Amino acid sequence: MKAFLIFSILLPGYFQPNMTMPVTREYLNYSIIKDDKTIGNIRVERSLKDDTTEYLFESRAKVKILYSIEVYDKMGVTFKQNILQQAKLYRTMNGKLKVNNTATWNGSFYNLSDKDGANGFLKQSIFCSTASLYFNEPGNVKSVFSEKFQKMIPIQKIDSKRYRIKLPNGNTTTYTYNSGICTLVEADTDFANLKFVLNKPG
Repeated sequence: MKAFLIFSILLPGYFQPNMTMPVTREYLNYSIIKDDKTIGNIRVERSLKDDTTEYLFESRAKVKILYSIEVYDKMGVTFKQNILQQAKLYRTMNGKLKVNNTATWNGSFYNLSDKDGANGFLKQSIFCSTASLYFNEPGNVKSVFSEKFQKMIPIQKIDSKRYRIKLPNGNTTTYTYNSGICTLVEADTDFANLKFVLNKPG
């Protein structure tokens, strides 16, 4: 009886590693181009485990207009059963904090916060965000969640492979796809027109 009890205690722990699905990770690397010159890079990682998908977006870019502007972005987004659970965006410009946004799903709505504290809530389930657009062609999706603006933004299908978002500040971002993966992002921003070009493996 004692041996059976010990075996019963050890058994779940012994077999646990085989009962969980391994994490699958995929990476996309982009060059940030301005006026035909590479000014930075982007790395997007997607990890899949069971019913959870995580995206990690990290970018660095240095632009010189009247003076040098160095922008660093880090974004982490988690979906569970295809519903956004949490989205974080952290951004600095020349080392100074500019954005520190978080959206967290509590089962009924999203609590929103920014670098100054609580920033309201969003009462709807989110199935697509700008972070997930790199690995997932939106197809018939009508709107996506902006981690920067913390709201749903309409996405327009231009043709079979191109989609455009018009941001609340007047900037536009156009995404081009090949086999469901984003190969080119054209970002018309306040300070420059940029292209994110997918680097070929190897």
